Amino acid sequence: MSRERVGVIGVGQTTYRRHHSELSSADLIWEAAERALADAGLGIDAVDVIVTGVAPDALSGENCVEKTAIFGAGKPFVRVNTGGVTGSSTVFSGASYVASGRARVALVIALERMGQATTSQQVFNTIFDPVYEKDFPLTTITMAALRASMLMRVYGYTERHWAEIAARNHRHARDNPLAHLRLELTPEDILDSQLLAWPIHRYEACPMSEGACALVLAGEDVVGGREVAWIQGMASTSDSYAMGDRFHRPEGSLVDLLSLRLSAERAYAEAGITDPRAQIDVVELYSPFSSAEAMTYPALGFCRPEDGPRFVREQQEDPSLPVFNPSGGPQTANPVSATAMVRIAECALQVRGVAGARQVPDATRAVATGQGGATQFSTVCVLGKERP
Repeated sequence: MSRERVGVIGVGQTTYRRHHSELSSADLIWEAAERALADAGLGIDAVDVIVTGVAPDALSGENCVEKTAIFGAGKPFVRVNTGGVTGSSTVFSGASYVASGRARVALVIALERMGQATTSQQVFNTIFDPVYEKDFPLTTITMAALRASMLMRVYGYTERHWAEIAARNHRHARDNPLAHLRLELTPEDILDSQLLAWPIHRYEACPMSEGACALVLAGEDVVGGREVAWIQGMASTSDSYAMGDRFHRPEGSLVDLLSLRLSAERAYAEAGITDPRAQIDVVELYSPFSSAEAMTYPALGFCRPEDGPRFVREQQEDPSLPVFNPSGGPQTANPVSATAMVRIAECALQVRGVAGARQVPDATRAVATGQGGATQFSTVCVLGKERP
């Protein structure tokens, strides 16, 4: 079955910070949307469908955000939530409207307001299995620490590896005026920072950020002579919810990110990627911890699991490898419901050659990932200059 090709022709983002106390949710959504529409050179009248990604009310601190944020009377409106991949799921939903021919232009928006929610930590403290896992007790950070220690034991990573990954991301963020954290940190600074849950230090972990991101997606007949980042491949895969189910299975353990690997295989096949190291220029990872980033390397085909520690050092020595997180990534700004869309937005800017000080020279193809829930949801989106 044939389908319409889909391109990103507009990108809009707010700044990302701990609180946007002076702005309402509607203000943030409008700011990102207006910037994306201006970038695309279109007005709201040109939009056929609006898709918004927002966290559940207990995490967004507001009842039914869409009640005050909907604009464009008479247009179809969809609200999406899939945990941490809400942003990419929102993009995929909007792209499906365009690809199917049901819309020529889709405006997709993702919003995070966790800073105003008083119940967010209670929610995160209860996301794991209430019978088998609650007595550990697991939280987002302690589960990340468990995986990090497992990576160290099985594959030979050290705390220094985590610090080097984080230092690179913080260095890149200094070129990104939208980033929540823009700090000059060495690996030593990171290792000297507060220990949250061994082996995770403060500056290896993401901040809690607020902000909004918007994209304008369009079919070929709308693109015209605009700068465009074509969606060459995209895939979303889910996995078992319970962590215990993922420890000792042959198809992939807790640190092997089976759902991300499957999404990458499907998106790469659609985009014609057979050698990720040679055919990809930029990678924007949903990696809120250094160890979470390390888990993505083999899942995305950049190295074998046992070669992960070597690949961390390779990135510093081999300029032919892709550039990881030129925006700074989630370790420097993590508006959870928007983060996976931010990854796609940053890739689109790179491919279009309009990423400013964080632009990677001659970038023609980029890959964005998303991770959600108890990392059981994974998305991969391939964007490129060439029409698929």
